[in-house]
Amino acid sequence: MEVFRPIPVDVLLVGEPCVVDLFMKLDDTLVPFLSKGGVLTGDHLRDLERLRVRRMFIKGSQAEAFEEYVQRNADKILTDPTVPSRVKAATFYISSMGALKKAFVKPDAPSLNRIKKEIVPLLKGIMKNEIVLGDLLAITQHDFNTYTHSVNVGIYATAIAVRFYRHDPSYGMNELERLSYGFFLHDIGKSRVPLSILRKRGPLSDEERSIMKKHPEWGYAILMETGNLTDEAAYIAMQHHERPDGTGYPLGTKDIHPCARICALADIFDALTSKRPYKDPMSPFAALKLLKAETFTVFDHELLTTFIQILGPDEDVTH
Repeated sequence: MEVFRPIPVDVLLVGEPCVVDLFMKLDDTLVPFLSKGGVLTGDHLRDLERLRVRRMFIKGSQAEAFEEYVQRNADKILTDPTVPSRVKAATFYISSMGALKKAFVKPDAPSLNRIKKEIVPLLKGIMKNEIVLGDLLAITQHDFNTYTHSVNVGIYATAIAVRFYRHDPSYGMNELERLSYGFFLHDIGKSRVPLSILRKRGPLSDEERSIMKKHPEWGYAILMETGNLTDEAAYIAMQHHERPDGTGYPLGTKDIHPCARICALADIFDALTSKRPYKDPMSPFAALKLLKAETFTVFDHELLTTFIQILGPDEDVTH
């Protein structure tokens, strides 16, 4: 049975042959829109705009070819100041998804360096307002899997760090880049978790959960082995499941680095708001209310307040 994946319309380039078959959803039914090799035109985009279609669908079997196509054009699009923010956001999302997939399959130095290369134009774009955070947040997908989750957490956590440290002179581009690198790779240790556990369509057994809980230590080890380790990435990989009351893992420490706490907030929020086979997603408002109830320290409360400001007034749970 063919599985279909959503892609943002904004990542499609006018005037170029399509490398995959495109489908459009009408009344919960997928219908063919443009065949592989067909050229996307301005009229196509105007039709989609008129129908208020923001997402197309591609066959899962063609996803890798599509991601490689986007990656080939990503550098040019992300560094061009004339390209609209929403197009940059869509391009970054698909391109970084492909890069993370390769890193999880083969977490070696070249794969991890590709992630670093992706992050630099993203950060520059955010800091210059060429990539608007609202466009990035709007593009996130909420069908939970390791890759979408890693990209979502990377975006959320980077957004929090950029906003939280915007008046701190000790956090410039280089410092934020080092943080962001770790945010996107926080779950790289899952590359050593058996696929039967990662893809299980239901709650994990106690034995499976015990294996899954090893991924922070495995992530730390991978970054060490590949020579792509920064202090920030080490803290994030090892500590993003630690909690200020000592109930987290793998060490149960209460002394958690600030960058790992930023990642933990983004990690929990995305997990709560994502659809899984065995649970419905929470609304962003409900997820933020739950996070607020479990805020342990002044620092965590300040991070949550920053995140709420990023998400917008509709998600205000401060009162």
